[in-house]
Amino acid sequence: MQPQIFTSILTLHFMVVGKIWKLWPKIYSTYFSLVHVINFTFAIMSVYFTPSFTVVCFRSYARRAFQCNQRSNWMTFVILHQLTLDLMGIEENAFAPYSNATTEDSYFARCVEDNALSLCRLICCKKKYGAFFQGDLDAAAKVYEQSQDFPIGSTGRLVNILVSTFIDGLIGFFFARKHRDDEAKWTNVGQDAIESLRKWVRSSEWNFSNKLYLLEAEFYFLNEDDERAMACYNASIKSAREHRFVHEEGLAEEKTATYLLHKSKHDEAMEHFGNAKKCYKSWGAHTLVQRVGNAMAILSPLCAQVDANNGVTNSFFE
Repeated sequence: MQPQIFTSILTLHFMVVGKIWKLWPKIYSTYFSLVHVINFTFAIMSVYFTPSFTVVCFRSYARRAFQCNQRSNWMTFVILHQLTLDLMGIEENAFAPYSNATTEDSYFARCVEDNALSLCRLICCKKKYGAFFQGDLDAAAKVYEQSQDFPIGSTGRLVNILVSTFIDGLIGFFFARKHRDDEAKWTNVGQDAIESLRKWVRSSEWNFSNKLYLLEAEFYFLNEDDERAMACYNASIKSAREHRFVHEEGLAEEKTATYLLHKSKHDEAMEHFGNAKKCYKSWGAHTLVQRVGNAMAILSPLCAQVDANNGVTNSFFE
């Protein structure tokens, strides 16, 4: 979709959403399902708006849904509100305005007990997404394993599937590169994600090409195909930038830096880490900015050590 066309549709969408919320008490008993609006809004906000913008929207929408006694819709907004807070580095409990005793973990336990599969999947998706972007791959993998207890059926939401599949693939290739006993399992997770993205690219190259390129780059990284890996990393960065997925441009830059560091190309790696930091800063995800900044601070003296030792040093990043 061309930018100018998308802008017009986006403006119209939010005008409609605004009207729905304004009239919600009057049409509450007949409105078909707010979850469709939630899914589309989340998909747009997560890509085109910064966490600082979405945190205001989700907080407002959660309060409105709570007032209208729309429990599932209210909790969906609260969960997504918590994600934006986490990415921004704000230590705030999004559940607190409604119950001081409720946390994300306690609510997840309640959803499991009530067999609320859609909310269980959403919380897993949120926790996995947040852990991955915050650099805690062990936690992300743990949530991936946990999410397998809530298979996607007729209640599966498209946004959850799209986000989860992409992140699952990146998690898979990360752990496959560790060459442990479970390498085959994680490789299959990554390859399954690639197959899904290849199908989705045929429907929307604009939305999925950068994601597919990044997954393919990680696959070639795993298989030590350096020429194809670097070509796909560059293609992912270029596609994400052209399509204005600033957070995924940052992710592609960071993954490229990790790859180059593995190849002992430290100066190039530092450059890509710097680009990733700029993207995350533009996105408004202060937690990610700090994490990448810390990595650069650690890498900087190691680069100096490399120069002093004629390029010989231990790799800091996996």
